[in-house]
Amino acid sequence: MRRSDDPDAPSLEARLLRFLEREEVDERRSSDELRALSVEDRVLEGECIQDAVLEQVSADDVHVFRVTENLSKFRNGDAVALGDGIEFDAAWPCVYGEFDAREGRLRIERDRFVRGDLPAFETGRRYVIDRRSLGLRGRLREVVRSGFADPRIAEVFAGTHAIESDAARHARAVEKLTAAGLHASQVEAGAAAIGTESLALVQGPPGTGKTRLLAEILRLLGGAGCRIALGAFTHRAVDNVLLALRRLDPDVPLAKIGNPGSEAALLRRAGVRIVAGRGARPPATGVVAGTPYALARLPASERFHYTVFDEAGQLPIPHAIAGMLLAKRWVFVGDHRQLPPVVTAEHADTEVTASAFERLHGFYGSHLLDTTWRMNDGVCAVVAELFYDGRLHPAEEAAARRMPFVPGGTLDEVLDPERPVVLARVDHLQPGKRSVEEARLCADLVAELLRRHGLDPAEIAVVAPFRAQVRAIRSALQEAGVDSEDLVVDTVERVQGQEREVVILSLAVGDPATLDSRSKFFFSTNRLNVALSRARTKSILVASRGAFGALPADPESLYAVAVFKQLARQLPTVDLTAVYGGVRG
Repeated sequence: MRRSDDPDAPSLEARLLRFLEREEVDERRSSDELRALSVEDRVLEGECIQDAVLEQVSADDVHVFRVTENLSKFRNGDAVALGDGIEFDAAWPCVYGEFDAREGRLRIERDRFVRGDLPAFETGRRYVIDRRSLGLRGRLREVVRSGFADPRIAEVFAGTHAIESDAARHARAVEKLTAAGLHASQVEAGAAAIGTESLALVQGPPGTGKTRLLAEILRLLGGAGCRIALGAFTHRAVDNVLLALRRLDPDVPLAKIGNPGSEAALLRRAGVRIVAGRGARPPATGVVAGTPYALARLPASERFHYTVFDEAGQLPIPHAIAGMLLAKRWVFVGDHRQLPPVVTAEHADTEVTASAFERLHGFYGSHLLDTTWRMNDGVCAVVAELFYDGRLHPAEEAAARRMPFVPGGTLDEVLDPERPVVLARVDHLQPGKRSVEEARLCADLVAELLRRHGLDPAEIAVVAPFRAQVRAIRSALQEAGVDSEDLVVDTVERVQGQEREVVILSLAVGDPATLDSRSKFFFSTNRLNVALSRARTKSILVASRGAFGALPADPESLYAVAVFKQLARQLPTVDLTAVYGGVRG
């Protein structure tokens, strides 16, 4: 990350404030446009759930709905509104909770930060669940101003900070982390985090034991009497770290700020105190965890020895500052080569859209966890070469794993386990966001994996960049007689943090001219990394030759297209165009 040498250039603070303003304007515009759509169109956009039948209301204001179809983009912890889908101002502000796809049941929780009593919703009645804007950009602007008023935070983001470490604490951490059985790169990274007097960054590629290491770091810091603020961009990440820490240490005090999320019952059984509602105060010791929005609500009087961030590769800079204001030692754990922050508006200034981790990594580097326990040798080799400069390696016990295989099937050439990553080519010129040709092939691959090779549906994920292709693949699976709620068919964003034995990625678009205008989204190396690296033993890329022929105008997209082309050139390729009805040539 380069610093500007122009003394008249706007400061980073001013640029971040402008970024937040543009995001707020775009959020309002998007909200107005969504409200103008019909319920059916909002469902197609993934921004709404209709016909949610209320089944029960629990004592802690959790509403349980039966949902026959959920194609929404909602994630646990998202702000939603519950109403009739027409009178938006009358809809009640709530929080999206856990969705059980097998049972078709959805939990919607009250927003603990919204005053007033819940209205009397009627069981048996159908409701509509829409996305709701949190409206926290104003609070984040205050956070940015406060952050840049702190000289240490300002110099950290300017790239001029001198990283300091306590040598004795570092040495004790090395001894304890080694005794805990961690890998050498984990010990090095964990000791740097524990020993820091200012800043430490840990890069955790897929399957490298990032959550385990993070829990060990928190266990040692908590055991030494430190008070730690733990922040992550999603409730799921917060919950995963808290539960992993509790498995290691039954005694350290744990608390979560704000809405309890989908793991509420597990958290409470694990002794995690839920601190919710206005005026509620977190405990004075141990780990206090929450999303950046929750941390931003803590009063300035709340002080911590460390702030530790998980999923820092998805953490926008203003959100990171909210947690940094709570402490003087900061640990960022993440991976800027996986999914980036969610940005809604178009910004010419790409530096302010980068994650806090990516910006700081550009200045200070990071400690790389270099061993994956997920990917076998073939999958890891491709991922390491494309995204990690060849520095990522499989653990010995993972390297030799292979997908179960019974030869003699019609798709053996694609499913051969000695080809851990393969391109299944179906040439077509589809200009839209769906390809029935690719969908049919994906369905046949899944059917053969289940029926011939004996894989469990829960061990397969089929992913695509567009929700239209996700729907096409689901339809093709139904036609192929494959119907299992355990089978994951979704967009790339929804599978980060998961792993499967086999992953099938369908690119869907085959018209190079169409891709020129969609290149920034479509040719995302971060999404490609996430998709390929979910697999333990087999990744299958389903695509048209046309998908690799785009010529976008901007340099960033040209580089990304080059990565896709490099992948296509190096993979073993099986041309199935004649079988699946694409164009010949």
